[in-house]
Parts: sequence; C-alpha cells; structure tokens
Amino acid sequence: MAVFDDGIKDTALPTHGIVETDVLVVGSGPSGASAALALATYGVPNIMITKYRWTANTPRAHITNQRAMEFFRDMAVVDDVKSLLTPHHLIGDTVFCSSIAGEEFGRILTWGTSPARHADYEAASPELNGDIPQNHLEPILVRHAAARGTQARFSTEYVSHVQDAEGVTTTVLDRVTGQQYRIRSRYLIGGDGARSKVAADLGLPFEGRMDIAGSMNITFRADLTALVGHRPSVLYWVVKPGANVGGIGAGLVRMVRPWNEWLIVWGYDIAQPAPDVDAAAAKEIVYDLLGTRDLDVEVTGTSLWGNNEMYATTLHRGRVFAVGDAVHRHPPSNGLGSNTSIQDSYNLAWKLAAVLRGYAGEALLDTYTAERAPVARQIVARANQSSREFGGFFEALGVTTAEDEAAMVAAIEERKVNTPAGAAKRAALAKAMDLKNYEFNAHGVELGQRYRSNAVIGDGTP
Repeated sequence: MAVFDDGIKDTALPTHGIVETDVLVVGSGPSGASAALALATYGVPNIMITKYRWTANTPRAHITNQRAMEFFRDMAVVDDVKSLLTPHHLIGDTVFCSSIAGEEFGRILTWGTSPARHADYEAASPELNGDIPQNHLEPILVRHAAARGTQARFSTEYVSHVQDAEGVTTTVLDRVTGQQYRIRSRYLIGGDGARSKVAADLGLPFEGRMDIAGSMNITFRADLTALVGHRPSVLYWVVKPGANVGGIGAGLVRMVRPWNEWLIVWGYDIAQPAPDVDAAAAKEIVYDLLGTRDLDVEVTGTSLWGNNEMYATTLHRGRVFAVGDAVHRHPPSNGLGSNTSIQDSYNLAWKLAAVLRGYAGEALLDTYTAERAPVARQIVARANQSSREFGGFFEALGVTTAEDEAAMVAAIEERKVNTPAGAAKRAALAKAMDLKNYEFNAHGVELGQRYRSNAVIGDGTP
C-alpha cells in the first residue's frame, strides 16, 4: 500500500489503517444520499459519511418534482417514496390570506394541478410530482443505498482531503471516539450543504453572496383539518400588518403532513441580531398566523437560516466533485433545491460508474461541470427572482406605502370597495398573483434543461 505523507500521525488512525473505496461521498442529504444510492445501484463500491448521527431531523425541502420522481423510479425506490408522498392532487391551491382562519385574498392552482396545466404534467412524464418532507425522504434513500452496498458512516466528519494522479486521500473524524483516520478513494463527492467544506477546500469559484435575508422555521403539530381540508394545499401565505420586518408580516404556513404537522417560515432582518424565540414566543407566532387560539398547538422546534444567492461556476477539480447545495445556494422559492441536488448526483453517478468500469475515458467527467453549472446558475437566478416578486403582491395590497398598521389594514380593505381605486387595486392584485402563478407552475424550469457538452452530439438543429 502506498504511503501518503499528509501530516497526520499514525496515532490518529484506527488499527486497520487507511480505508479504501472507489468513491467517498460526504453528506447524507438529498444530493449525498442520491449519489450513494445511484453508485450502489450501479455496483460501484462507495462510502457515505455524515457528521450527524442520523438523517435530517426537520422537514426542510419538500416539493418533489417529476424529474426527481423519475430518478426514484429508475432507482426502483419510487414505491417507497410514494408511500410517504402527499400526492399531486392534494398539493393544489396556494392560498394568500390574512390568516389560516381568516380572510382569503386569493388562491392559485399550483404545481400543475390546474385544469389548464394538468395535461402538461401528465404528458411530460410517467411520474407526477408530490410533496415529501426531507426528513421522510432521506431515510428511504440511505436505507436502499446501504442495502445495495454503500458503507454508511454516521457521526463521521470530513476534515480535509489531498488528491493526486491516482486518487484522493480524505481525513475524517470519528465524532464518537474522537479519532481521525483516512479514507483512500478514486473519487470524492462533496454533498455537504450550503456551507460545504469540500467546496471551500477545493477552491471552487463562486458568484453571488450568502445570507442576503434571514428566516426562522417553527415546526408545530395541530389538527387544522377543519380549516384547510376543503382547500388542500402545501402553502398558505399569510399577510399580517404590523408584524415582522418593516411592519409588513409575510409568514408562510407550510403543510408537512396532512393536516396535523406544519412548518412556519417567518422572516427577520439579518442585519440585526438574530431573534431569540423560545417555545412560548414561537407559539404566539403560530397562533397569530393561524388566526385562532381555538386549537391545541404543540411547538416541536425552531431554527434560523439564511437566504442565499450564490452558485459555483466550476463544479469540480480533478477527482473531487461538489453536488447539491454545495454549488447552488438559494431560497426555497419554486421548490428547486433538493430536486436539482438529486439531478446533480444522478448526472455524476452514471459517469463515474462508466469511467470506473472502463466504458468511458475520464474526459467524460469534465461534462459534469459543462452540463450542470448552467443549471446551477439558472435555478439560483429563478429562485431569487421568485422571492423578490413577492414585492409586487405587497405593493398591490398597498401595504408598502402605508404609514402604520391601521393604514395597512385600510389599504387591504380598499380592494373590496366599488370605486375606481378599489377596481384598480383588484386589477393590480390579479396581475401580481398571475406573476406568482408563473413561479408555482414553472414546468420549464423543472424539466426544460438542455445540456451542451462534449458528451452530447447534436444534429445541427436547435
């Protein structure tokens, strides 16, 4: 066995020395778990490590588009996914309202559930979209990957890597024993999220910036069947004058499990100190957005996160690749995050398998950046544009120019009066919602990606 002098003392190694595999995958999220699953399915020996003791403990990503469902179908795990999926027909209306129990401003049939769009989705794929929270999806992917040969190592943290002409030597930390050891692989995949250490160590070039806005997640349990069962959806946008940043309350109540598990996303000014929200304060926010206290509410968790607008222009160097949020970082608008992450790994895994089996030369691996970097740029731009387009909705309601909470309430009420001003406000609101309709039915962003690379031979036509 070759000796690699990377400065690590032998005393930091387990007695078995360097662990060897074909591919090391860092991360067990949608991108990492999908990479491990695909590699294992293709018969490629791989190790998947994550610094956490298990998979995601919060819902996080949820909208699962047709391209991701096709991956699950190809990997023969789609039935397991569907067993926990809120199906296409139940993810319908996106509702804009003053509270869950309060007045509606309007609703949009989304994710292809409208009669005007449903046929497009049916014609595009044998699989329809749906909703499965990340904490339900990840165990499915990891379980099948492990069953097919992936060595899954939890509580194992990536520390650093060194690559040479023949492979990559990665130093990892066993967080249980406190020992470091090395894993020698032919290739390394970094699927370690938006704060990716693999991407940072690799020195990938990025455009954009991180933490452009702040958000808080509140997860809770409450049976809302009486309030939402007749208008099933996964998203309820709540406008609450007098609350939140700048006095314009814009909270999102998101279905996690129909209809008794929920998540609230609530913005805060990231230029100010992060809010300290205990369980009691979180419950008050929940009651405020629900618009009623006539319910039993159990707050199950709170967390803070930043909205980003950043993408890598190069996704790999040599034998080390980055996938998922490690290379495209953006808000959850359009539901593009986990879906694109899964597609990154799918694109890379079959190419690695072809090279490792000798079916293709290593030049094939260069097409990963050529094909997926434009997608990373596109979805970061689209998600951030969709996030900003909510400004038109607030402007249409008239709350951005109102001087105080009472003026905001009056401005919102004006849309109902039989006056020229009321008619103008209704027209502006319809226009703003039509723009959001584009976001929530962005089929072309989900399925309309086209690759240009040395692996694609065109016929001379567009």
